[in-house]
Amino acid sequence: MGGGSPARRPIPAKLLAGIEAMGMRATEAFWTAIPPEVARRVRPHVERVGDALITLCANSDALRLNRVIGLGHRGEASEAVIDGIIERYRRHRLRRFSIMLAPGPQSAEIAAWLAERGFARHAGYALLVRDTRRPVAAPRTDLRVTKATRRDAESIVSIHEQCFAGPPSRRPWALAGTFLPGIEQYLAWAGRVPVGVGTLRIEGDLAWFGGGATLTPWRRHGAHAALIAVRLRRAARAGSRWAWVETAEPEPGRPAVSHRNLVRMGFEPACIKSAFVWHAD
Repeated sequence: MGGGSPARRPIPAKLLAGIEAMGMRATEAFWTAIPPEVARRVRPHVERVGDALITLCANSDALRLNRVIGLGHRGEASEAVIDGIIERYRRHRLRRFSIMLAPGPQSAEIAAWLAERGFARHAGYALLVRDTRRPVAAPRTDLRVTKATRRDAESIVSIHEQCFAGPPSRRPWALAGTFLPGIEQYLAWAGRVPVGVGTLRIEGDLAWFGGGATLTPWRRHGAHAALIAVRLRRAARAGSRWAWVETAEPEPGRPAVSHRNLVRMGFEPACIKSAFVWHAD
């Protein structure tokens, strides 16, 4: 039960560690932005333990919220760290949480420790990487893409809610995180109607692509590819060498449209970030 599958071509360990660290910083920033009225309801907790980041909501059992990322990416994982993480979730009376395990210096060792503690492997995320210096093909679409402004925040969150079934109770949190420092949003338009969205965060050599969503009636119209292309060009202009994105791990019988579009646009599979889920006895 390993921590991830190999890349199609070797991805430098330093690059993988940098991507993991960037993802942790972005996650931490989003959780810091939680509005007081939402915090009182969901009772959030964010903490660094070793080289990992813990996030949890004491009033929710959603694995998307109760999650550990970054464990072992700097080689600082241990059985004691894992036991401490479990104890933190127990203390908040949560009955399940997940650890997202990326390949790294300790991944095989960590996977064995997790198995010994009853963690079960679930579907995880595929990490894809692209060199921004490579040419970007212009996708075929009648839709136009623009960089969003703060006036577009409601439209962006509405698209995400419709595509990802986000609860209205967390809308203030989603709005607060839409334009955090370093975040850029891009919208695909059908006439004057926003139908797709994509997020970009740039940190030096790295550019993160996230939040990709297209309203169902407008899928297969090239919105996703157009949003990818615009962000790739923007990342290249900003001097980022690598673009990276996480999408659902492809599984037999489950459509992987996002993964397929990203590969068509030049992204290459780097690894699988395995999800290991713990359930209380």
